[in-house]
Amino acid sequence: MFRKPRPHARVRLLCFHHAGGAALAYRSWVDRMPPFIDVCPVQLTGRGNRYGEAPFRSVDMLVDTLLNAIKPLLDLPVALFGHSMGAALAFATAAKLEQQSQQVVHLFASGRRAPLSVYTTALHRLSDPALEAYLRDLGGTPDIVFSDAELKETVFELLRADLALNDGYTANAPLSQIPITALGGCDDRHVPLPALDAWQGLTQARFTRQLFDGAHFFVRDSEIEVIQHVATTLAATVEH
Repeated sequence: MFRKPRPHARVRLLCFHHAGGAALAYRSWVDRMPPFIDVCPVQLTGRGNRYGEAPFRSVDMLVDTLLNAIKPLLDLPVALFGHSMGAALAFATAAKLEQQSQQVVHLFASGRRAPLSVYTTALHRLSDPALEAYLRDLGGTPDIVFSDAELKETVFELLRADLALNDGYTANAPLSQIPITALGGCDDRHVPLPALDAWQGLTQARFTRQLFDGAHFFVRDSEIEVIQHVATTLAATVEH
């Protein structure tokens, strides 16, 4: 989805979107990343070209299905980027790939508290008014979603499935050899700095933290800077 041929690619970057989002979130990354990175946006069920498929509510079930789908992409080293809910999916996928002895060179966990029991949430249980208030505060949902009753019902149904998946995930163990970079927004009140830094406990390899201008959706507001950081990190990784 949205991929373009990269005959000189040296690493594949699997990109996981936020709750309620779609692979479209990474469409511009395909053109803006340097040629050595093959950007592979992951389209989850229930949206876009997969609208007719039921959304997953279990990370483990989703990852097992995903691993079968991405087998053709594992001929090159893999890196993973995930924002918000996508960070949990990226971590779970990285953990499974590491167990299978696949070469995973880096995990970028963006805009999410570390998936530890101390930071678990229950957002999927919010009432519609509370969920709307939460989404408005996050700032990533178009106003039309709230003003069109039918659209709101459809979006909230998908979103609750995504949030249930996200709320229910806790990491079982740290990664052994995969470095993690935790990315956060300077003004993101939903991911406090200690919760972002807690990703350090989920890898036995190198950990770094990088902050960008913006709130929860800094990946959109500071997109160029985020892309440059990812590209620079991967360039150094691949060279070594």
